[in-house]
Amino acid sequence: MSLEMQLIRLADELRALSNAGLRFTQDPYQIERYHRILEISAELTSAVNDHGPAELRRLFLEDLHYMTPYTVVDTAIFDEDGRILLIQRADNSRWALPGGACEVGETAATGAAREAWEETGCVVEIDQLIGLFDSRVSNEQTLHHLYIFLFSAHLVSGFPRITRETLDIRWFAPAEIPWTHLSGNHGTRIRHAFLWRSDPAIPIFFERDPWQPRPTFQH
Repeated sequence: MSLEMQLIRLADELRALSNAGLRFTQDPYQIERYHRILEISAELTSAVNDHGPAELRRLFLEDLHYMTPYTVVDTAIFDEDGRILLIQRADNSRWALPGGACEVGETAATGAAREAWEETGCVVEIDQLIGLFDSRVSNEQTLHHLYIFLFSAHLVSGFPRITRETLDIRWFAPAEIPWTHLSGNHGTRIRHAFLWRSDPAIPIFFERDPWQPRPTFQH
């Protein structure tokens, strides 16, 4: 693990511990200490991040509920020819699976279908949970620890269209994937989705302990 990733993980753990402390204490001295821990977390994060410590302190103070990993979803939508639907994100111009954060009151599968519709204009039916990815093990560049549920789905109605969250949207065969222009670690999840498509009987993927060897996906 790189020094950068070690700092991010330690800073993130300090942040979550500080938020937990702030939630359960009313002692003003303890509150002051936990705020200092939060500042240290922001300073450590800023050392390996594009944001400055003051901006990160503000962001962290606005999200004191962050104490456990957040749940997000990605959806691998396949057509009859085995192509996968990818979006070009508006925030970083890179390609990705449609997805996002789950909302309170919905199942992960419902969230996956909703995010797919919001970002592609397509109504999809979720077929199967095919993977559960840990953002820290996957080295995702994010200020939060995420559990990423990967679902497979097929098109029910509608057609791909650009939304306010996207610059472009296309169907891709495996040989057409813009591997060098993908967002974050979407490449790992896209490879696994194609692997599942070729053999739906493979077990659901999940992240194991970081020191255990990871499977190698080829494209």
